[in-house]
Amino acid sequence: MSNAGIFVVVEGIDGAGTTTQIERYAAYLRERGRKVHVTREPSTGPIGTFVRDLLTSRRQLPSGPAFDLMALLFAADRLDHVRGEIEPALREGAVVLSDRYDLSSLAYQSVASDLSLPAHEIVGWIRTLNRFARRPDVTVVVDVAPETASKRRRHRGAPEDLYEVDALQNRLAKAYAHAEALVPGDRILHVHGDGDIETVASLLREALAPFIERSPNHAR
Repeated sequence: MSNAGIFVVVEGIDGAGTTTQIERYAAYLRERGRKVHVTREPSTGPIGTFVRDLLTSRRQLPSGPAFDLMALLFAADRLDHVRGEIEPALREGAVVLSDRYDLSSLAYQSVASDLSLPAHEIVGWIRTLNRFARRPDVTVVVDVAPETASKRRRHRGAPEDLYEVDALQNRLAKAYAHAEALVPGDRILHVHGDGDIETVASLLREALAPFIERSPNHAR
């Protein structure tokens, strides 16, 4: 599908600063006359809201939040998110900045799997669930040391969600370091996320500049 917008995803472990960096980058683009649409996953739609309630233990499934059930819910939310929010914004020429996408499912649900299946089988199944999800134009992975991310989460002071466990986050950091293997064919950029907010923001702007500046709606 052709469009005048560009679809950018920002990924990383919990505490990588993806939300903060997207907010700063959105402000940077708007100051330069770009139309920007900021979104996130899980989405704010009905399925995404239910998933967020599960992540924060406001709701519970009778059988528990097993990786396969969560992967199915994330995939359903993603298709609704793409069709109801992302694609309409792209058709309007916006730079769509999504805080997480299917790379999160591939990383989190595969690492959190409680089945004795080979990792490649679990990853393959999750890819199949998401095969109709629109591919991002570019994905930026904010790589951060698990220890740094853990300190940031503690400083944030919010209750831990389902996946904010240090041992799991350590494994996730390794998965994100090799994100290209999880989404073969996607354009993946890595930025170092251990610095202060402005340093990371500068790295992210620099990494994305070639993609944003060559897009049709670049302000000149």
